[in-house]
Amino acid sequence: MAILFDNVRVYLGGAFFPSQKVLIEKGKIAAVGSRVLKSVENTIDGQGKFLVPGFIDAHTHLALADQDFSLSGGDLNERFQPVTPQLRPLDAIKMRDRILDDARRAGVTTCMVCPGETNPIAGQCSILKTYGNSADVGLIVEQAGIKMTFGESPKTNYGNIKKFPSSRLGTAAIIREALMKAQGYLEQKQSKKGLKERVIQMEALLPLLERRVPMRAQAHRLEDIMTAIRIAEEFKLEVIIEHGTEAHLVAGILAKKKIPVVLGPTLLPRKRFEIQEKTFESACLLLDAGVEVSLSCDYPGMAIETLRVAAAMAIQYGLDE
Repeated sequence: MAILFDNVRVYLGGAFFPSQKVLIEKGKIAAVGSRVLKSVENTIDGQGKFLVPGFIDAHTHLALADQDFSLSGGDLNERFQPVTPQLRPLDAIKMRDRILDDARRAGVTTCMVCPGETNPIAGQCSILKTYGNSADVGLIVEQAGIKMTFGESPKTNYGNIKKFPSSRLGTAAIIREALMKAQGYLEQKQSKKGLKERVIQMEALLPLLERRVPMRAQAHRLEDIMTAIRIAEEFKLEVIIEHGTEAHLVAGILAKKKIPVVLGPTLLPRKRFEIQEKTFESACLLLDAGVEVSLSCDYPGMAIETLRVAAAMAIQYGLDE
């Protein structure tokens, strides 16, 4: 069904234009401008208001975790096995969660959903629309990367239960060990003898080694960002920095290596050791250095409605509209 929005203000080519028309056909933007002549029965008068495409939250745990972080209803983390690349958000996303209604009301129509942060290799990430009663309905990309976590979360989780890894050194080592095993698995799979049996963890890492999906490295501190980059280069992986609280401190390196950053949540208070360098200027500093940047609210870290607030704060602190 076609929809025509009339008399709306849109942003085109670096400037705002009033009294425009936007034609939607088959769920896609088909035409924009003041001279859209097609007559559509379902026409909506925008009354001069702004009309923007749906927002994309590039890093969330949407419909995996309860808003109160309770273990009873959440499926965010596997807390007792540090290497879990086989975990898929699709197997747990509850599309009937009220948070999806909140997301749509806030204008968030697309999001990337990731497992939680307790494991050094946490699992797969999926990109989907925020509608439908099943994740399969709005699925866009089933495997959009393998999430890996550096810094406080893995060492705290496993240190508390007296298991390896309980340090940054251990976290990096266990990631390298898993990738080395996956390399050997891939070589065996490609050999004439082939595999004796398939291993689900190794199968999940193959798209990463073959550069079909990126390593999505959750890292706040500069040191953790650099560790993620070193590992990515050692194993010839594509890498995207997630959260990136101190990414602006190495913006030149990230730009030179063409490593994007999913920044956020920027509205958090400095309540953790690794986010003491948080600044609303990060997006501007990274973009000025030539780094590709997107924003996230990291739900349930921050409310899904705060995504546009994060963008507004970035503009307030120097980001070009």
